[in-house]
Amino acid sequence: MTNIITVWKTQKTEETVTLENIHDQAARFQRRIYWGNALEYAVSVVCVGIFGLYVWVLPGWMTKLGSALVIVAIFFIMWQLARRGKAHALPEGSALGLVDFHRRELVRRRDLLRSAWSWYILPVMPGVVLMLLGRWYQFHVPGRPVNLDHLIIALGAVIALLIVGTVRLVQVLIAGQLQRSIDELDKLG
Repeated sequence: MTNIITVWKTQKTEETVTLENIHDQAARFQRRIYWGNALEYAVSVVCVGIFGLYVWVLPGWMTKLGSALVIVAIFFIMWQLARRGKAHALPEGSALGLVDFHRRELVRRRDLLRSAWSWYILPVMPGVVLMLLGRWYQFHVPGRPVNLDHLIIALGAVIALLIVGTVRLVQVLIAGQLQRSIDELDKLG
């Protein structure tokens, strides 16, 4: 039988809200933004390289143009991320200033994620669709039956949609977590 005193002593209690806790949360949040953006930029460099190679080696004007449109979309996404999603330095000064700063940053990131369909997902879609149409109408793998090739292209489209849906779901879930953090800060004031 479990000792009730042991359970009582080891149970989690609510963390006391202090300026130091809020400072640590805000600093951790800004570091996550910084490193998350750094990862986005690194992945973007790799994607630009891959789609640049596609422009060079893939046959058909539709796949080439689609690849070029994806590159343009990636540059647009990175511009939006740099403009609207960069990490900021923590302010020096009063506790109220820090709480306000952290709340504004949470709101800014939440709103950025809520609107990500328009600046993160949508810009890539025309290029991807044009690439798929190019594969469907202009280029088929030699020695593969056209019906099988069309099935593979359709499967690729479904996989692309699943990836887009997963990315969007993750964005919505993170925006929800940020909203809960905003609500917790609002309870303090």
